[in-house]
Amino acid sequence: MRAVIFAALLSAAWAPMALANQYAKLFKTTSHDFGAVAKAAKTEFRFEFDNPFNKPIHVVSVRTSCGCTTPIIEQDTIEPGKKGAILARFNTGTHSGARGATVTVTFDKPSFGEVQLQVKGYIRTDVVMNPGEVSFGNVAQGDSKSLTVSVDYAGKPSWQINKIHCDETFIHVETKQVARNNGRVSYLLDVRLDNTAPAGPIQSEIVLHTNDRNLTTVPLRLVANVISEITVSPNLLSLGDVKANNPIQQLLVIKDQQPFQILGIESEKFRVEAKNLGGEPKNLYTIPLTLHPLPTEEIGDIRSKLIIKTDRPAKPVVEIDILHRIKQSIEPEVGGDDAADTDEMDEMEDEDDEDDDEDDDE
Repeated sequence: MRAVIFAALLSAAWAPMALANQYAKLFKTTSHDFGAVAKAAKTEFRFEFDNPFNKPIHVVSVRTSCGCTTPIIEQDTIEPGKKGAILARFNTGTHSGARGATVTVTFDKPSFGEVQLQVKGYIRTDVVMNPGEVSFGNVAQGDSKSLTVSVDYAGKPSWQINKIHCDETFIHVETKQVARNNGRVSYLLDVRLDNTAPAGPIQSEIVLHTNDRNLTTVPLRLVANVISEITVSPNLLSLGDVKANNPIQQLLVIKDQQPFQILGIESEKFRVEAKNLGGEPKNLYTIPLTLHPLPTEEIGDIRSKLIIKTDRPAKPVVEIDILHRIKQSIEPEVGGDDAADTDEMDEMEDEDDEDDDEDDDE
């Protein structure tokens, strides 16, 4: 009996350790070295992990051993087959020197377990960057965008930036020294994201190489979200001859790499009826259109625009050309307001005629 009880206690004590090891294997890495970073630089690292189970994983809490690092649960519940992440933010604005922390992640589903993540780095007080991160935000694919970063150094009078490197070929950095006086050196960095940047989120860094023998490099975090252009097929509506009371049927296929919503479709030359709009955001829309010609006195070949309104943060409006031909002016449709007014006039005239007939009889 004692042997059975001892085995049960040993199994119970060993189980959390086994589960911790099991959870640790889900992470791509459990340690990260930020290296030497500038004061107030925005410095973060995402510890990503997968959920290979057939049940959701739930992160119940995170805690840190040092205030130099703030852990953030990006998503507490990760469905089977999905990815999750713990964000470790190095607090360079409030700490300095060599720093390190242990981030403990606690899971309670599908079973209990803990994983310890290690971060470390050296926060320099002699180099300050403003802003502490090159953040381009949302940029439409095919566009370029530039930002300026100031680099201030206090220390050796001979300190200088020798070169700047970035792994991304679509990032270009120009350096300009603006001050050097009594051991204080200032540079301006002109950082440009050019129009060849691929669609999707970008996370990279710009590395400043200096003549400081002790700490030769200083990284600067760079982030952007390049939003792809919406593609519309066909990208030109050639309608041929257009006549009154003759609606035209068209089929549009609209797609993007990221989910979006279509808020409406309109035209200055046609009343547009569109189906399959609304609902949850998605990447692909197949939209049947009915184009009703609006009244016009124009005759001949006409070029106009079909305007597609979306909820995309960059370039929310997409326009495609409409080509059509009108051989004679298009009058308002019969049965509209003008027709109703005409009917009322006819009725009034009929009533007047009846009154005149009654007067004649008298």
